[in-house]
Amino acid sequence: MGKATKKTKTSLRRSPTQERGQQRIEKLLDAAAELFAEVGYEAATTNAIAERAKTSIGSLYQFFPDKDAILSAVVSRYLTELRQVHDGLFTEEFDRLPLPEVFDRVVDTLAEFHRRRPGFRPLFFGSTTSPQLAAAAAEFHQECIGRVDRSIAKRAPQLDAARRRLYATMNVEVVKALLPLSESGSEAFRRQVLGEIKKLLLAYMRQAMEESSGRR
Repeated sequence: MGKATKKTKTSLRRSPTQERGQQRIEKLLDAAAELFAEVGYEAATTNAIAERAKTSIGSLYQFFPDKDAILSAVVSRYLTELRQVHDGLFTEEFDRLPLPEVFDRVVDTLAEFHRRRPGFRPLFFGSTTSPQLAAAAAEFHQECIGRVDRSIAKRAPQLDAARRRLYATMNVEVVKALLPLSESGSEAFRRQVLGEIKKLLLAYMRQAMEESSGRR
């Protein structure tokens, strides 16, 4: 499958010309992502972001005109990273793996991403801060469904296109809805929830393959 390279539009006031400037931007974005996750976008302030990044507010405004621009850059970075994660998952080898291994890889990889990036979910799934970001989230959601759709097509080639799209959509929605549950308890509970998600996806995919082969 081809790699997705789309990015959300960012609003840097000026681009860094040296590595030190780029490092400063990364620190600001790290700090903003942490604060957005901890207190929410509305409660986070540019002063708090600068303080968390251990830099001056003047330095922040050298690169970003306002908090909206910081939010846009944070989301753009999240989406770029998650697209890279998906590129690493949806390979030609992936479509030849046994189904249990497929869902082991998918669920564990996505769970690890969300564990490392706790600010992603509230921004991506809960933010109505700007139409631009809402559109970027919706576009990425459709990209995810499209990737799963193409993968299902290789395993269930006789499945009707509309049914295949429904299966793909349900797979994406199950992961989206249930992954947060794995983050709400102990490590043992987390492993149990991830295991149950895998069982659900595996059973659902086997149903799609049976439907494709005419055994239903």
